Amino acid sequence: MDGWESRAPLHEARGGLADATLAGTAYAIGGFTSGFARELDSVEAYDAARDMWHPVAPMPTARGNPAAAAARGRVYVFGGFVAEKTVDTVEAFDPGTGRWSAATSLPGARGGPGAAAVGHRVYVAGGFDRDDAATGAVDAYDARADRWLPVRPMATKRGLLKLVNVRDRLYAIGGRGPDGTFLSTVERYDPRTDTWRTVAPMREARGNPAVATDGERIFVAGGAGGAGALRTTEVYDPHADRWRTLDALLPLARGSFSGAHVRSGILVFGGFQVPDAGPVALDRADALRV
Repeated sequence: MDGWESRAPLHEARGGLADATLAGTAYAIGGFTSGFARELDSVEAYDAARDMWHPVAPMPTARGNPAAAAARGRVYVFGGFVAEKTVDTVEAFDPGTGRWSAATSLPGARGGPGAAAVGHRVYVAGGFDRDDAATGAVDAYDARADRWLPVRPMATKRGLLKLVNVRDRLYAIGGRGPDGTFLSTVERYDPRTDTWRTVAPMREARGNPAVATDGERIFVAGGAGGAGALRTTEVYDPHADRWRTLDALLPLARGSFSGAHVRSGILVFGGFQVPDAGPVALDRADALRV
């Protein structure tokens, strides 16, 4: 892990985007333009072999801070914000046909949730509800039956979190709590027993960081902290239940961005810088060899 290296930029600068990885391809989905001026419907796919992004069909619904995950050969996008309101919209992209289709709506509107798949089920955790309050609610989408199933809620209500699957256990990481403070807390969900357990917290509180896993470890980069956007990256070892901070710093402090594991390592992309004039959407992508 020598340090972060720049990669081909996105075609469109975006913060508050969602990400999903399907068949080795990472997708950058929706988000906001600078200053939250406009929600985006555009979607880009990353070709790691050629280090290039290419546009795919746009979503039917432009939205910022949705969640996304891949299951049964499709990329699903859940909730988000439209015109400053949370929505319950669910749409699915089929790379084989290049088309989007509607799926059964979320049980309730959610903005800034986390999403991750275990088998044919996608779990959507936390976020902000219709009243813009942080929630601990969790729902499971059955991609085979196109229906929702209730799941035990998280202990901590949180939005702007990330959810990641490591060995069929889900980790809810960071976010922003009901009082507006950013969180360092992490919870682990076991789908077999429908139980959540609090595990070791991160060393720094982080809202909407970039999160990715190599299948064994979880990498958490940047995000919003108490004193502004962060440049640090932490790595979690689930076996030891321990976090460590890497020496390598992000090229610039940023939050509201995405991460994926690709052949070149951990790829992070998009996000916001937050200068005094307000949030500036980024098109940059960086990779950390692991």
